[in-house]
Amino acid sequence: MTSPAATRTPRDSEAIVADLMMPHQANGLKQPSVFGGVIMGMVDRCAALAAMRHSGGQVTTLSIDRILFKEPIRVGEMVEIRSRVVFVGRTSMAVVAQVYAENMSTGVRRHTNECWLTFVHLDEHGQPATVPPLKVETAEDRHMHDLAAKRREQALAGG
Repeated sequence: MTSPAATRTPRDSEAIVADLMMPHQANGLKQPSVFGGVIMGMVDRCAALAAMRHSGGQVTTLSIDRILFKEPIRVGEMVEIRSRVVFVGRTSMAVVAQVYAENMSTGVRRHTNECWLTFVHLDEHGQPATVPPLKVETAEDRHMHDLAAKRREQALAGG
């Protein structure tokens, strides 16, 4: 059993990944935007960092439950991803990642994506391991925790 000292908040797990989008990351359309797979890879890395921070060890992606591409991201924009653990089970963690694109010339920043992922904490033998408890402190933490709990219930029910 994990000691109370190991309890962590969503804020404790927050991870940030940022990068400038370059021409080799764009699709070949007349008005090119960054490939969705580039963003998905960045999201997976950032969310894994949050899960590793929370669990204190290695993790593996169990699922990318939802990724919503609300707006295209253009070459030359800076992409920033912020992720945090919002729910924990016995060996798994739900992580939400928010994606922002910033026009470096104008400073205009847009929320372009939201992604939900599930990670499993692994022990030194690569087997599922117990996850430290999550301490929900703020109203936003409670809201995200409740959303994640509902998503988990639906997934376990097969819907």
